[in-house]
Amino acid sequence: MQSTLKTENVFILADDRESKSNVCFYLKEFGATVNFKRIEIGDFIVSEDICIERKSSNDFINSIIDGRLFEQAENMKSNFKKNIILVEGNNLDGRITENALKASIATLVIKYDVNVIRTENEKETARMIYYIAKKEQDQGKGVVIKGKKKPKEISELQLHLLCSLPGVSGALSKKITSQFSSIKEFVNSSEDEIRKIKGLGKGNAKKIYEIFNKGWDK
Repeated sequence: MQSTLKTENVFILADDRESKSNVCFYLKEFGATVNFKRIEIGDFIVSEDICIERKSSNDFINSIIDGRLFEQAENMKSNFKKNIILVEGNNLDGRITENALKASIATLVIKYDVNVIRTENEKETARMIYYIAKKEQDQGKGVVIKGKKKPKEISELQLHLLCSLPGVSGALSKKITSQFSSIKEFVNSSEDEIRKIKGLGKGNAKKIYEIFNKGWDK
């Protein structure tokens, strides 16, 4: 079931967990009408076609590492024609490689039809949301509440987990799945076995082995 809400002014439906954020404060300052509701998909709905997910740069990296980002992207794609992830700030802190980051963004764009837009701060995030909403609603598009989630695809999460490792691209992740029967077998493999992955290189093989085997820094 879905319901349509329309307004003469710029109307934005925000997840109620965003109600205390400065983004919503700025949206109202720009003149938008902001209503709050628990939204299962995305953080802001600005038209019947567009859903926006807001992430801090830190959360963006976390969601790549744990695979949550691609589950969210799949749910967005299944419910809306156009989807946007706003990445706020620049705290990327080197927890994944540049290749893994770029590969993840490419996956969002190509596989899930999700646009990734960087913003500097909450005010810039609010301004972007406001003008996307205004553009859509000037064309007569109302806001539609949707919320059908798709179940997680374990195989996709496994590939994204592999792509977060040093030197592992999408192509290499598939080589790993053909060489090892499971993530568990890969994690328990020796450094020599990891080195046999063609295209990975000794340096990356050593780093991956250390990631799997080194104790936590206390």
